[in-house]
Amino acid sequence: MIAMKKIVLFGAGGFGKEVAGIIQWINKIKPSYDVLGFVVGKKYFEKGKIINGLPLLGDENWILEHMKDVVCVCTIADPHPKAVIQRFLCEKGVKFETIISPTAVVSPLSIIGSGCVIYPHVTISPNVFIGDGVLLNAYVTVGHDVIIDKYTSVMPTTGISGNCVIGEEVSIGGHAFVLPGKKIGCNSVVAAGSKVFSNVKANTTVLGNPAKRMRELE
Repeated sequence: MIAMKKIVLFGAGGFGKEVAGIIQWINKIKPSYDVLGFVVGKKYFEKGKIINGLPLLGDENWILEHMKDVVCVCTIADPHPKAVIQRFLCEKGVKFETIISPTAVVSPLSIIGSGCVIYPHVTISPNVFIGDGVLLNAYVTVGHDVIIDKYTSVMPTTGISGNCVIGEEVSIGGHAFVLPGKKIGCNSVVAAGSKVFSNVKANTTVLGNPAKRMRELE
């Protein structure tokens, strides 16, 4: 009999539904996870609610009460609340699972941290380091020797060229492109469709082609 990990998803929004679907896909190929349901913040919990066949189990306290028996994946796309909840639960001893779609292509020479989610058709080149809690959405490409630090989220069809350094809790919108060797500082936002031709300072929002700072969006 195959031993399956019991897993819960923290966050029951659209991202949570998508990650649950990826896990179902993994299980069809090789039974790996027993998905118990979703956990949400206290203000979002509705007793008895079912989402796509999975129950809302409770709030943070549910995970803390069951952490010896389950692993968790944080299914929140926004980097900042994702970082807050994942750091809190990690400090309490909760174990986070990295979920990788069966169609993702990941170099064996790259390192992926805990609690990451790698969507379908992502390509990760050699010598890449990806920190804990990173989200790479569908069709993201990551070039060689890239560093993507903790809790960053990269939306679909974005290209990150070789030798780039992406800081913690960065949000990169869909269809963006980062030229080789560029650095994006912590807590920054790269708006959807932007082309990053120069380094982006920490705590900065950039938009456009070429991407420029947009103070009114910060």
